[in-house]
Amino acid sequence: MKDGLLVLFPGIRYSVDSPLLYYTRVAYSYAGYEVIAIDDYGVKSGDDLGAYADQAVKTLTKRLKDVSFEEYAHVVFAEKSVGTVIGPMLEDAMGLKNVFHIVYTPLEAIYSYLKPERRILGIAAGTTDKHIEIKALRAACKKLEIPLVEIKNGGHRLEAGKDVTKDISAVAQVIATIGDPKEITKLEKKLADKKAAEEKAAAEKKAAEEKVAAEKKAAEEKAAAEKKAAEKKATEKNNGSSKADIKNIRKLKQGTKTAEKQIEEMMEIWLQSNVKEQSFVPKKYWSKNYKEVLRVMGLASVYYYEEDGKILGFAGSMEEAMVAISVAEGQRDRGIGSLLLNKLQDEMGVLEVIVYSKNKKAQNFFSKNDFKAKDIQIEEATGEETIFLTW
Repeated sequence: MKDGLLVLFPGIRYSVDSPLLYYTRVAYSYAGYEVIAIDDYGVKSGDDLGAYADQAVKTLTKRLKDVSFEEYAHVVFAEKSVGTVIGPMLEDAMGLKNVFHIVYTPLEAIYSYLKPERRILGIAAGTTDKHIEIKALRAACKKLEIPLVEIKNGGHRLEAGKDVTKDISAVAQVIATIGDPKEITKLEKKLADKKAAEEKAAAEKKAAEEKVAAEKKAAEEKAAAEKKAAEKKATEKNNGSSKADIKNIRKLKQGTKTAEKQIEEMMEIWLQSNVKEQSFVPKKYWSKNYKEVLRVMGLASVYYYEEDGKILGFAGSMEEAMVAISVAEGQRDRGIGSLLLNKLQDEMGVLEVIVYSKNKKAQNFFSKNDFKAKDIQIEEATGEETIFLTW
């Protein structure tokens, strides 16, 4: 790869042999750069800067089409006056990458081409240049971090016009500040450091965002897991999928006000259970028998299953005869009924119960608990077949 290429873009009345461009060429030639000097733009002078620049770019695109810019390690455009507009326009038109610009006494139109991605080694302008307002240029350079060399009382040629030694000194100052090839190394380091800082900041931001996202996700997953566990626990409790604990079995203390309230709670379970599970029997039958069963429950030996202060099932008997055994809806298949029945079996020694033939669940339940069928009859009140079971 070749070391570098310098392309000189003159002004309309400022040739490539004038001080700024001439000494820039000398400096870069000493550094081993090849030089292309644009002697003219092949355009007639006119009042329309836009049209002039457009035509110049078309002409230069054809003229430079055989130049292999990508073969050079560095490509530098040194631009003066109208060249400060033509240079960046040509860069864009030819799709060149990473061109470095040295901008001498720009025109107002330069602002359209001052972009963060444009590599500008520096800008030089006179404080009394009529072609650009120095305060606005100063602000633009500060914003984009572009080195600006201001020549006090300098005009568009950076000359004050009263002291030639000062004018020569101004040119020397400009060349030394932004026209020296060493400035490329400085700018490259600056851009590399800036890119590294931006990448580091971006990486840190991404890491922070990922950390926040991960923490949020973890928190959400934890909350979801806790919610799921709570819902599972509640579902198990409500649907009867958790195993019943014998420690929750209580014996009813008859004759107390508390017992009366507890029996009423049990009777609600009894009524709802019979209406739903034995729907083949008219609902009014259960409502009609409610008071009688309530009365007998007040005299019977009753065990109930309680969780969190709520009765979930009960079983009662008058001597050997079962009065009732019911488990609340959603609490079945937990073993509550078996625990209650076992308590009565331990207490009574002998138990008898009558179930409907259509109630297969009840038959299976008692069969699993060692009850045997002894007789079959027709219940007069309902006309339904019943089975007499004993244990």
